[in-house]
Amino acid sequence: MPGCVPRTAVLLSRLAGPKGARACLSDNAFLAGSAAAYPRDYRLLAAAQYQRVFRHCEVKANDRLITVLAVSNDLLHPRLGTAVSIKAAGNAVKRNRIKRLLRESFRLHRELFGGFDLVVLVRPGISSLSNQQLLKALDTHWRTIAAHAHTGSDTH
Repeated sequence: MPGCVPRTAVLLSRLAGPKGARACLSDNAFLAGSAAAYPRDYRLLAAAQYQRVFRHCEVKANDRLITVLAVSNDLLHPRLGTAVSIKAAGNAVKRNRIKRLLRESFRLHRELFGGFDLVVLVRPGISSLSNQQLLKALDTHWRTIAAHAHTGSDTH
């Protein structure tokens, strides 16, 4: 099937259909859900965008393995940046798993943030967490950031 990729390469395994199922990238039903997308507008892309978050951080949520920094932006939607190093997460397979889970968790919670730029930093040992443990930790951090987004209070 030209133009088609294994569904598991496109979606997280818990969202995928039966093993070996394929989804065509041209299939409107597959691409239709904007809730399932992670568009370019929702990403921090340039080094200057990351530096702005690092220099002007308004709220920080952290634990032993994950730090989330946030600063308000002039947009009506949040943007996510990730910093997952080889030292922190290991080889490319492990780093990509962590980044996929970060993006998916952000996608599921992004309506909570309003106009915030977020950067997620991870520390060594992050790859030892299961998917469920990582998603649960991120949920806690997202709620901390969301509480600040709605109250405007400083949490660090």
